[in-house]
Amino acid sequence: MARLNYPNIIQTSAKNTALAELGKGFSQLDLTLILSNLVDVVPARMLPLLAEKWSVTGYDGWLLAESDSAKRQLIKNAVQLHRYKGTPWSIREIIRQLGFGDVVILEGLFDKRHDNSIKRDGNFYHGDRSKWACYRVILNQAITNDQAEQIRQTLQVFAPARCVLASLDYRSVAIRHNNKATRNGIYNRGTA
Repeated sequence: MARLNYPNIIQTSAKNTALAELGKGFSQLDLTLILSNLVDVVPARMLPLLAEKWSVTGYDGWLLAESDSAKRQLIKNAVQLHRYKGTPWSIREIIRQLGFGDVVILEGLFDKRHDNSIKRDGNFYHGDRSKWACYRVILNQAITNDQAEQIRQTLQVFAPARCVLASLDYRSVAIRHNNKATRNGIYNRGTA
């Protein structure tokens, strides 16, 4: 490469000249490594840096994202998740994005009327007005106790500050007795 002629203000300082010389090497850079908004092409080793950039580390979803594709999806949707943080949509979306499927959220678990609008199946509290801020998440697949604890921590970040998680319920899809899961404490009986 030919040596460029710089203005006097750059030539008088070695620091400024070195910075100006850096511009020559940009054409030789592999742009796929620095295009952080193209999450699909970034190498897997760069994903933790992107997670930190988009503030989805720790219980903001990163600990529950088990595969690279789940981590990439989490990073892609980070802005939208943070925009709607504190809403039922963000709770559903973070659980869905992390591979636990669609969920049903039951809010306001107290003081329901006796008008056949709800079933008395243990999902609601009868007569306890202090449970107005409780909510229950009904999952469509079984989860381990470790996953339940991580989901609880994640939901504390994404749920409204006033809300209290009553339980993660997967009784409708409880584990079958087919020797696939043993009684070793990894799973429980359908609610966590």
